[in-house]
Amino acid sequence: MPLWGVADSNAGEPKNLSTGEFQGTAGKAIFGVDNAEQAVVNGKSGDARKYAAPHAGWVGINTYMDMHGNLRVKTETLVALNITSGDQNTDDTIFADS
Repeated sequence: MPLWGVADSNAGEPKNLSTGEFQGTAGKAIFGVDNAEQAVVNGKSGDARKYAAPHAGWVGINTYMDMHGNLRVKTETLVALNITSGDQNTDDTIFADS
């Protein structure tokens, strides 16, 4: 059984990070990002553009405020792949479908 799936769902998240210190910690989350969502966020500007994922797939995001009060967003592609099905509406505020 693979450690992740190709559907944007909680069950498809990378298994090694679905629980534990990474998940459930303030400012940290995992998102299933498909090619369309990646294109939309890459076209944004300002703080919304900071969430741009380097590749479609399972993306870990860490957000925090720096010492000057600026929003900092660090993204990391955990599993690069084409998300083929499913779309969690909970990620649409950051990764809109269109």
